[in-house]
Amino acid sequence: MSFTKISVNLSDEVLQALKDMAQRDNVTMTEALRRSISTQKFLDDEQRAGRLVLIEDPATKDRQRVVFR
Repeated sequence: MSFTKISVNLSDEVLQALKDMAQRDNVTMTEALRRSISTQKFLDDEQRAGRLVLIEDPATKDRQRVVFR
């Protein structure tokens, strides 16, 4: 697998969210960004395939449909 270095512009809010995710999961910011992109791609692919993305509260069993635009 090869890697390409890129430069991105992030708002302060997005940068802080990335830092928080990296710290929470004890990974680098690069790995946190990779995971975020992979998750977004998976969710986008599923939605494009006509599947629903749902979030369920395990305590109440309430479900909400997540819609990505």
